[in-house]
Amino acid sequence: MFSEKFNVRFYETDGLAHVSNTVVAGWFECGREPIFKMFTPDLDLKNWPLILASYKIDFHLQIFYGKPVEVRTYVSRVGNSSFDTYQEIWQQDQKVASGSTTLVRFDFKTNKSVPIDDSIKSQLKQHIYSELEAEK
Repeated sequence: MFSEKFNVRFYETDGLAHVSNTVVAGWFECGREPIFKMFTPDLDLKNWPLILASYKIDFHLQIFYGKPVEVRTYVSRVGNSSFDTYQEIWQQDQKVASGSTTLVRFDFKTNKSVPIDDSIKSQLKQHIYSELEAEK
């Protein structure tokens, strides 16, 4: 699991006095940065090897300004050229949002997916989400 903790910023709140639902997708993307580094250690956008194929977010509770949050990032599936992440946002010891994302290793020159290197697959598998994590 990867974990990122930070304070909710005022501008991320909306007219209903809670964090806007559009912010969570960005937080999840930030939480995937350690995974991005497995593919591109220097995060060079000119040599970016991944595309986002899909994502889904579930909101469990409201998220509020003034209380820190934690983004937890796991890998839930590793395929030949794609993999899935499972992510959670926690605030005050409560899971407030969760989501899943499918990312594909992609060659922009050929405009096609390509297999994930075995060494990267091995790294991804070190962060597999398990039922034990769900009990925490």
